Parts: sequence; C-alpha cells; structure tokens
Amino acid sequence: MNVANSPAQGIAPTGQTTQLQLHDIHLPEQVSNFPTALGWWILLVIVLVCGFWLFKKFKKDRLLNAKKNQALAALKNNPELNANDCINLLKWAAMQYFSREQLAKLYGDNLQQFLQAQLPTQHQHSFNTLSIDAFQAQYQSPDCSSSEVDKQCQQATKLWLTHALPVKNLTANSKELS
Repeated sequence: MNVANSPAQGIAPTGQTTQLQLHDIHLPEQVSNFPTALGWWILLVIVLVCGFWLFKKFKKDRLLNAKKNQALAALKNNPELNANDCINLLKWAAMQYFSREQLAKLYGDNLQQFLQAQLPTQHQHSFNTLSIDAFQAQYQSPDCSSSEVDKQCQQATKLWLTHALPVKNLTANSKELS
C-alpha cells in the first residue's frame, strides 16, 4: 500500500533513486525605467512650460521696471536734487512709459495734473500736497527755492515713481490724454 507523497516515492523498487525533473529557477527580466509612464511625461512637459512662462514673465517685468529703477536710483544717489531736477526726473520717467508726443507738450499745472492722474486714488492727494509748491515755484528764480520744497518734491517724486510706474493700463491712459 502506497501513501501519496511518501518519501518512498522517489526510490525505485530496486532501491535506486530516480531524479526528479526539476528546472532551474528563472529570474524575471530586469525592469527598465524607460519608457516611463505617460503621466510622468505630461508632468515634465507641464513643469517645463510653466518654468519657461515664469522665466519670460520675470524677464518682461524686469525690462518693464528697468527705467523706473533707474529713476529711483538717480533719486536715491542724489539727495541734493532741487525741485526742478525732481520735476525733470519725473518727466523723463513718464516719457519712458507714455507717448512722447502727448507728454512733451505738458508743463506746470498740466504736467502735475497728468502725473497725479496716473497715481492710484489713495496716493493722489498726498502727491498733490507734496508737489504743489514745487510746480508753482518751477518758473521762479532759483534762489526762491527752499530746502523744504526740495525735500517735499523728492518725496513726491519717490511716491510717484513707486506707485505710478510701470503703467498698469496704457490704453486707458493714452485715451485720457487725447
């Protein structure tokens, strides 16, 4: 009587052992990293497009703010600027962002009104208060200018440069001038 799976199964009746027909262990093929799943390729493309877009936006903003930063540096590096020099700096900076034909003909009160209109509403009164004396004294003799008027004009210049430039809505500003 033979029992299933007994150790005696592998032994031949004559006492000789028979070899079992076993195969070697086969390792699976090495898994490759390529081709990567489609989702990773899509993610890579999205990251590259976003990176390129951010680079272009940064470069555009840097170019847009270049003249503003140049004017602010001139104001910072020359603390003895008088009111006339500040007004000239304001007009130069405005000409970098607005139409030269429309801005070149403005002077005095018209220039002050134009500059004030470019500011956000919350800064317009402050700019007007700081700059009104400088615009009124602009065409008087140079010895009439006081250091207080010069300091106020410098503050007004800094206020205008930081809050009015770069121009947010150029088309609306050009329509106001015509």
